[in-house]
Amino acid sequence: MTDPRTGGCQCGAVRYALSGPIPPAYACHCGECKKQSASAFSLSVPLTYDALTVTGTPRYFETVAYSGKRKYNYFCGDCGTRLWHSESNPPTAITLKVGTLDRSSDIKPVGHLWVSKKQAGITLDPASDQHQTQPDDVVAWRNNLGQI
Repeated sequence: MTDPRTGGCQCGAVRYALSGPIPPAYACHCGECKKQSASAFSLSVPLTYDALTVTGTPRYFETVAYSGKRKYNYFCGDCGTRLWHSESNPPTAITLKVGTLDRSSDIKPVGHLWVSKKQAGITLDPASDQHQTQPDDVVAWRNNLGQI
């Protein structure tokens, strides 16, 4: 898909426009992602923050990822919708939450992380790249999804 793509939080206080094509998506089935999405997994695309034009002021909180790295979790301060994650503040490289796009029905994950934690009843495409946990260099894996 090509630009422009738009998205934002549930209440509309934070909106964004995405420039450029949307990279391949991946799903993470770990417990943290299930909790943050309030669903069976979290669907994300890796981007650079400068690919977004943001209106409104997202808030963030800091957590420590499985890798031990700090993770900044950006969300709408009014409705709480999780928008993207970054390893830096201010954000540079981000993982945008696909569910925040206004139109996302055509986005299918080509990879899956933490399949060992997958919710019962969820069936994965056998052609997708699947990892029981995650690759040693998950950033490189995310950035190469289109070539898998």
